[in-house]
Amino acid sequence: MVDYQGKKVVIIGLGLTGLSCVDFFMMRGVTPRVMDTRIAPPGLDKLPESVERHLGDLNQAWLLEADLIVASPGIALATPALSAAAAAGVEIVGDVELFCREAQAPIVAITGSNGKSTVTSLVGEMAKAAGWAVGVG
Repeated sequence: MVDYQGKKVVIIGLGLTGLSCVDFFMMRGVTPRVMDTRIAPPGLDKLPESVERHLGDLNQAWLLEADLIVASPGIALATPALSAAAAAGVEIVGDVELFCREAQAPIVAITGSNGKSTVTSLVGEMAKAAGWAVGVG
């Protein structure tokens, strides 16, 4: 597990993914900053009052001050603001990477637009046939 204490964390995107990342850090005693390019993102009303927020254009100063940026899947990493942060040495990860770092067991992660359920079922059955203890979900 990673110790995030004292880290400056910025989460980009305030949809379901962003909110789950906020919860993840808050449970670890870290209050992240959150930004969203939308003026009224759907998760805004669920955001704790203690969390700083920035809506509209990406806040370049926040990105450059961060130790870690968690970018939601809908945010292009080629965005100039993120490219500048990466060039400055700021670590940028997605939610899947963030949560995989915390896993205590081997993981097979299946992502994509189509066929995830089918592939997940198939991989689960293959692992069971190989004698592994498997959880699929």
